Amino acid sequence: MATLSEVETIDCHAHVGSFEGYDLSEATLLSELDQGGVALALVSNIDGAAVPGKTRGLDEAAANRYCLELVRRHPDRIRGLLWARPESGAAEMLEPFLNERLDPDVAHRWTDRVFVGIKLHPEMNGFEADDPRVDPYMELARRHRLPVVVHCDGTCEAASAARILALARRHPRVPVVLYHMGFGGPHEPAIEAVACASSRGDAELYLETAQAPVEVVLEAVRTVGTDRVLFGTDATYFGEGHYERYSALRVALAGTLAQEELSRVMADNARELFRLSGDPST
Repeated sequence: MATLSEVETIDCHAHVGSFEGYDLSEATLLSELDQGGVALALVSNIDGAAVPGKTRGLDEAAANRYCLELVRRHPDRIRGLLWARPESGAAEMLEPFLNERLDPDVAHRWTDRVFVGIKLHPEMNGFEADDPRVDPYMELARRHRLPVVVHCDGTCEAASAARILALARRHPRVPVVLYHMGFGGPHEPAIEAVACASSRGDAELYLETAQAPVEVVLEAVRTVGTDRVLFGTDATYFGEGHYERYSALRVALAGTLAQEELSRVMADNARELFRLSGDPST
């Protein structure tokens, strides 16, 4: 049985921005990271989503400029995920953000890169995950050695595990993380997609834990192994007390996994996949 207190936590799925009915403020995120004992959060700006009456629907430049400023304010706690809008944006518009670095005269525990991945939300931005318009973003990710994280939905066909797998197979050198492993369920297609890709070696897929039931996460770990599952929570979806909602998951994982396995799920997989080390050679 593993010990949670001895394992660092990296949340690979967090947001800032304005979404009606949710508290995704900078202040709440930072407070919850402290309360939850989370060392680092990977954050995208949900105002890049196009949900009329709910989000601001910012273009790629504006949405990611805000996230850039956020990371610069909190370099010890946050790194950015670029919000991509294949339906209205352009991959080349995101490239300058990938050249952004933190102050080289300051020693950083984490990478000095501001942005460490690319975020796709097929449902909220109105495109299919395997739409050809996504390909330039995947190529951008390949050139910069970045993972791509994708909202995977159990009921929205455009964001289905099958479409995400099809996209990843076109770009087998780009790691792809299935957020939620199928939001709202069913979760089996996402787990099966990762297992299939791993078996065939034709795509590099990973699962993420946000809002997935505890038993589903444990089944995912049993099926695809601890190397293919990353801890993430969609912070701060639940507002104040957000990380308390994940205490049962943390306890269940600690009660099931060996210490090294728990460490992989809670932090080490994210550290390696997003190249979060402060060592510039990694």
